[in-house]
Amino acid sequence: MVQEIVTALNWVLAIAMWLVIGRAVLDWLTRGRRTVIHQLFHLLTEPFYRPLRRLLPDAPPLSIPLTLILFFLALRIVLFITLSSVS
Repeated sequence: MVQEIVTALNWVLAIAMWLVIGRAVLDWLTRGRRTVIHQLFHLLTEPFYRPLRRLLPDAPPLSIPLTLILFFLALRIVLFITLSSVS
């Protein structure tokens, strides 16, 4: 049961990480143009961005996605270590 929960959480974190990467790439490529895909990525990633913007109000725009990617990656590593120690 624990292994299934950790696996599901790993998938959620992986998807969140790739959404943040996708939004960063779209922000870089579209440069202010709002497309439907850009709005979808914005809608899905804004719950991750908002608390970080409040925590780091003067951070450069590039540092927020990088911080989130590193955070999700670190959580996935901790989950992998947890999973390997439980098995």
